[in-house]
Amino acid sequence: MEATYAAGRRILDCDAHIMEPPGWLESYASSRVRDQLPVMDFGDPAFVAKIEHSVAAVERRRTDTAELATATAEFMAMPRKGWGALGDHDPDERQVVLDLFGFERQLIFPTGSFPQAMAAPADIRIDAFEAMNRGLSAFAAIDERLLSTAYVPMPDIETAMRVFTQAVVDGADTIMIDTIPVPGNRSPSHPDFDPFWDAVVGHNMPVMLHVGLDNGYRPVPPAMFDNGRGLPNFRSDAPGDAVSYMAIGMPAAILLSSLIFDGVLTRHPGLRFGVTELGASWVPGFQHFLDSSWRSFRRMQDLRHLEEVPPSELLRRHFCFAPFAGENIGWAIMSSDPDLYMFASDYPHHEGSDDPIGRFERTMGDVDADARARFFAGNFERLLSGAPVS
Repeated sequence: MEATYAAGRRILDCDAHIMEPPGWLESYASSRVRDQLPVMDFGDPAFVAKIEHSVAAVERRRTDTAELATATAEFMAMPRKGWGALGDHDPDERQVVLDLFGFERQLIFPTGSFPQAMAAPADIRIDAFEAMNRGLSAFAAIDERLLSTAYVPMPDIETAMRVFTQAVVDGADTIMIDTIPVPGNRSPSHPDFDPFWDAVVGHNMPVMLHVGLDNGYRPVPPAMFDNGRGLPNFRSDAPGDAVSYMAIGMPAAILLSSLIFDGVLTRHPGLRFGVTELGASWVPGFQHFLDSSWRSFRRMQDLRHLEEVPPSELLRRHFCFAPFAGENIGWAIMSSDPDLYMFASDYPHHEGSDDPIGRFERTMGDVDADARARFFAGNFERLLSGAPVS
């Protein structure tokens, strides 16, 4: 057996991406809406150059065996990441990458097609999201090791059910939802959405939360950047400065709290959620803070549904978090629970680093073999299957 990046470890990867080429979303849209979709250039010449580089890189590797050999040998190097990475959108190359990784499964999220669909005219935006979901399922269908996500907007129960039902038909393996609703919409914890949650449980479908699914919510107000320092504050779908990064998990924390305190998990015990690219260092304290909030407000609010199973235990049973490479996952596991965390490569995004396995393992000196196995494979496997937490 040839050596792989996993190097004999059993690994399931809960977060990786396709880097969509120009015209990708359009190719999965119906003829009714195709010509109305915005071009994936976002008015940014630098971005256009990146995606053109991606397409050109794939074409070179198809004809230049030396270039393909170099890209294969250096596929995890930081200069090789991003647009133009090996397997960023080409199906044949992605299978090569899976062989190089040696991972059992890899979950695929979108990159450029999500903001492209979000920018579509309001009357065809749902159609654009359904096109994106079809494309993700088609990409994952090239190899049984790949899994797909499907975005399900929740402005109302009718839309959520429509998009979810179509995602199931198209072969989605997981769904992803917003962490923060569009202003004016109801919370996902509202009882009106109970039929949707019933359908999700009925199809044994994990729900994924991801950075960027926050409808522009910004925990850090603009005034905090009027600090006299002149530091750049770049923000796309993820924080681009140190202060904003400190609040990256806030949208997920808000949604998780509402699902727990509003009784969604009690009404739908088969639900489970994966949280990716939102950090994990905040989770140990959050787990304790949930119980603190429950104790503080149980005499002022109707929280009787939490008397049998406290919030911290619901978090352990229903949620799993993917840390960024470089976070001290060993400390997080030792400070909370080994069932709460799962591995992510974020390939081919740069945030995944050139060696996520090594970065995680360097923090895991005091973590036993069983907890390591859960982090690298078992917890995501459980999230996918719906098996209960032991």
